[in-house]
Amino acid sequence: MKNQENIKALLVEEDQAVVDLIERVLKDKSYSVTRSSDEEEALNLLRNTHYPLVMIGDAKGAGSIFDVMRKVVMTSPMTSIILISDLPAKEVDDKAEGYGILGYVNRSIPFNDLVDLIEQFEKISQSIHLPKT
Repeated sequence: MKNQENIKALLVEEDQAVVDLIERVLKDKSYSVTRSSDEEEALNLLRNTHYPLVMIGDAKGAGSIFDVMRKVVMTSPMTSIILISDLPAKEVDDKAEGYGILGYVNRSIPFNDLVDLIEQFEKISQSIHLPKT
């Protein structure tokens, strides 16, 4: 996707090793990345700045990734979400149903899975921003 440098991504995760891996992938694609390890800080960032992409994992002050996901959707409904979780796929699918997330990656951050989700986000984002004829 062209002009990714204009795309802001927010990473909500307290494990710095996980954040470092994701950030490296996003920065390689020229995304502007903001880190937050705290749920309330992340929500305040979303209230003040539009982040088209938010990746949610374990955050300080959060009950679960699904609590954070719900609050992100309520705060910024047009934001695309990728979850970071080692929960079974069925549990993630069941609990995230209706929230329109792009998908999720395991906490080991499989490179190809993450890149596929980011490319899916880019295709959706690009189709939304195509000039209307």
